[in-house]
Amino acid sequence: MARLNVQASTATMIRIDGRDVLAFGGCNYLGLAHHPAVTGSLAEAAGLLGLSTTASRETTGNTVVHDALEQELAAFVGEEAAILLADGYTANIAICQALARDHGVALIDARAHKSLRSAASAAGIQVFEYEHLNAESAAWLAGQFADQGVLMLTDGVFAADGALAPVPELLAVLPQRRATLVVDDCHGVCVLGDRGQGTVGHFGVRDPRVVVTTTLAKGVGCYGGAVLGGRAVVQRVRDQADVYRRSTPIPTPIAAAARAAVLAAQSEPELLRALRRNIGLMRDGLARLGIATHRESIPIFTFTLESNQRMEEVHRRLLAEDLYAPYIEYPGGPTPRFFRVTVTAAHSPEEIERLLAGLARHVGPVAAGT
Repeated sequence: MARLNVQASTATMIRIDGRDVLAFGGCNYLGLAHHPAVTGSLAEAAGLLGLSTTASRETTGNTVVHDALEQELAAFVGEEAAILLADGYTANIAICQALARDHGVALIDARAHKSLRSAASAAGIQVFEYEHLNAESAAWLAGQFADQGVLMLTDGVFAADGALAPVPELLAVLPQRRATLVVDDCHGVCVLGDRGQGTVGHFGVRDPRVVVTTTLAKGVGCYGGAVLGGRAVVQRVRDQADVYRRSTPIPTPIAAAARAAVLAAQSEPELLRALRRNIGLMRDGLARLGIATHRESIPIFTFTLESNQRMEEVHRRLLAEDLYAPYIEYPGGPTPRFFRVTVTAAHSPEEIERLLAGLARHVGPVAAGT
């Protein structure tokens, strides 16, 4: 489980110690990090506007590129407005800072990304956990604290195992007044929904109490973060979130690249179709090996074997064959250490079959799963 030292990469390959390895890791779900229009936009904007605005957007550090990206992100995800932050973690801090004045209690899924707990705690909001994916548990807590203002926070798609949050059920138990549901959709944007708009769009939810936070570093393939929702809540972030007002925005070339990535995600629907084809191929292939997986159109496949020693051995054998199936230690998985395999739109069916054949050789039929 040594940290990788990647020397070069494409959407499907990484170079390690001079060897090109077929990789099934990371979160570049549509392959946009290597899309020629995206990398080309970055280079063009660097020549036109330099690398950094060198100042806060609310002083002298704003550009038309940042403004346009916010509008285009909001339209893509299906929200009224958006505001850019440095990354997904910072986006969660920003929304908690903006809402802390009238939301005294945060109810957080027990396996949610740690940034949600960190953000709420740092904003001075009292934190309670509800049982993972359990809207009834959230409802009980919401009933206890409704008079204090309730901020309910969950991942849309959980990073470790690809589980999908029950967003409609959570919204149904959210109080009607002084209450907000924040969906951290870092692994849902560009993956779920009929055009990749994310978890909230996947469920067809339209409610002013819902706010989406996300990263631009995964499905969008670039860097940065955003808070998306109604114009009023986005304005609150702009006015009240110190982490936004007192920081320099993402580099302008990165913002330009993100604009190109969002455009590609919308104008090239074949990318999402390829991703979903590959999700099906990986799911079916793992099932043939006896590895249980989720049934959602989510490109994250988590599984374990009988022991850490066995998983380390399989990982090493695959890597010796130039196949990288990440064996990781990360919060929220089925065990402290586990395999987390992902597919992208850029993988070919033949490449997926190559990994599955390697797993068949070194794992064989097993009775483990997510």
